[in-house]
Amino acid sequence: MLDSLTVRARGFFKPRLSIFGERYSPLQWYKNHKADVFIVWFPKTGGTWVRLLVHTALSRHTAIIPKEPLEFHEFTEAHPNIPLVRAIHDDEPHWKLPRQLSLTKDRYRQKKVVLLVRDPRDAIVSLHFQMTKRWKVTDKELPEFIWQERGSLFSMIRYYNIWAQNRDVPQALLLVRYEDIHADPKRKLREILDFMGVKDIGDGVIEDSVGANDIEKLRKREASMQYTTKRLRPGDASDPSSFKARRGKVGGYVDYLAATDIEKISKIVEDELDPWFGYSG
Repeated sequence: MLDSLTVRARGFFKPRLSIFGERYSPLQWYKNHKADVFIVWFPKTGGTWVRLLVHTALSRHTAIIPKEPLEFHEFTEAHPNIPLVRAIHDDEPHWKLPRQLSLTKDRYRQKKVVLLVRDPRDAIVSLHFQMTKRWKVTDKELPEFIWQERGSLFSMIRYYNIWAQNRDVPQALLLVRYEDIHADPKRKLREILDFMGVKDIGDGVIEDSVGANDIEKLRKREASMQYTTKRLRPGDASDPSSFKARRGKVGGYVDYLAATDIEKISKIVEDELDPWFGYSG
């Protein structure tokens, strides 16, 4: 009973606090105002992996080892020619109903944006593990979680489509698909760094950064509690499904979703998701 009450309490307070902070925090506004480049994503579409790849490349390029492995301001403070990167869950869409999502992306005018996306079928399975095993804000089973209106599949599809409609708002936008990083991580990391304006990083640094952030190495570091931030620690060290670096598998949804759900989600992707993302057809 106590565990259930705790989950319900987290499920009530965490979304409200996150949305309030994203919308009204002066500190968040200031950080957004100062940033040159944004990395934005719906949770579980590769945000942590991309941040670690970029962070490792910048660290090896500058010989700076920041205190936090997911923050970038120390690079810019030491090297003003390196743009200030800000990584956020833009609009906190995983806590909102589709109709509550912001329809504009005006905050990104005059900014560069790296938009991370992932096949919704894979992303929604991974999000369920995040919600139940790490954040522990719901105890819903996967079949029920998928079809809830708030913060799940429907919010994800709406969030993607809003970005498709606003893709010309930023100064420049780079669409990065999770599947393409898997297929050629060195090429995609180079593309992201070039887009950000950091074009003088050697091939050796790129190769080392990709190797250092292989999924197996990330999982081992997480299991051994090497990270100081709890954002990179497992929800339960004895439960591999609670790891931040859980599987990292493309098409892994077939191991978790029922055939009927796969068919329904695939039809929604085909009929409703903007083809710009490359997941329909």
